[in-house]
Amino acid sequence: MGSYMEKAAHDWTDDSIRVIATPSMAAKSTYFYVQEVGHFRTLPTYFTERQSLNSFLIVYTLAGKGYLHYLGVTHELNRNQVFFIDCQEYQHYKTDKHERWELAWVHFNGSNSRGYFEQFMKNGSPVLTLDESSTIPQILSQLLEVNLQKDIRTEPLSSKYLVDLLTEMIIVTSPQEANGSFLPAHIQRIVSDLDKRFQEKISLDELANQHAISKYHLLREYKKYTGYTPNEYVIHRRITYAKELLTYSDLTIGEIASLSGMDNVSHFINLFKQRVEMTPLAYRKKWQGIH
Repeated sequence: MGSYMEKAAHDWTDDSIRVIATPSMAAKSTYFYVQEVGHFRTLPTYFTERQSLNSFLIVYTLAGKGYLHYLGVTHELNRNQVFFIDCQEYQHYKTDKHERWELAWVHFNGSNSRGYFEQFMKNGSPVLTLDESSTIPQILSQLLEVNLQKDIRTEPLSSKYLVDLLTEMIIVTSPQEANGSFLPAHIQRIVSDLDKRFQEKISLDELANQHAISKYHLLREYKKYTGYTPNEYVIHRRITYAKELLTYSDLTIGEIASLSGMDNVSHFINLFKQRVEMTPLAYRKKWQGIH
């Protein structure tokens, strides 16, 4: 790939944020880890030209306009667009001088970053246009926040958020691959909806109305393609999210139940025991001791 090269004009506003991280040996051997993360409001001469950096980069356009030149193609970057690139390859990105680029971004590596990148690039382009409901800007904000407040949880939480980010990057490419996907497009949309809203109270009638499908057809199709009823799927997502909070936070069981979408603590504990075969406290003791 050649020797490392970088040229840049670090031209951004005083309220822009850039956090440089130095991952621990544990993070480098185990986790996805942050190398740099930030939120820039650029000034007119901002640009970066680079090659042969052992890093992956995800950049989301919050406002204004930017340009990316990558793999021989120049892309215009507008609001709600995101790009994902391998920084070993030559890249050049810059602001538009008149519509100054505001961007949230993360440089990262570790774990199976390359595998995710290669899966993403099956989409055919490093740039995607997202809808307004995308969770990607929120995840980038969470990554920045956790790296501004460094403590013992920073690296595992960063890894969790990077997994969330990479998973969402793969999910948003799915509709364009619908012909080769096992899940029909309408089931994919419902799964994505429940992934975003599993902490809310969602009735089957409401879900069916929102997706213009009869609830009986929805039940049958969802079970056929996912192995779960919609209700079982929501419970599964809530239990999984509760596991993450039990492992990576010091929140109380009541707080975790509430954040997972279950207000009744006793009901939460019973559901957790049924599906995990131990109480939430026993799970916490077991898994916090590992990390």
